[in-house]
Amino acid sequence: MLIFMWEDRSGRINHEASGYIWAQVADDLRKEVRDGTLPSGLQLPAAHELADIYGVARGTILRAIRELTEEGILVITPHRGTFVA
Repeated sequence: MLIFMWEDRSGRINHEASGYIWAQVADDLRKEVRDGTLPSGLQLPAAHELADIYGVARGTILRAIRELTEEGILVITPHRGTFVA
């Protein structure tokens, strides 16, 4: 199992921006998957933990995860969690 140290990412979110907050979260995660910071097979924290990490609502995280899952960047395994594809 891969281990990644998650730190506060709330500074990466601009709540005053005109776009959706979930899109900012998705963009941040997408970028880190593409540059290898978040490696394939890495399990993401639970949605409520990611919400705390990003300083956003749990629903915002769920929407970002849904987007990245539809793009094939993340994979949800029932009863196990969400993983980088």
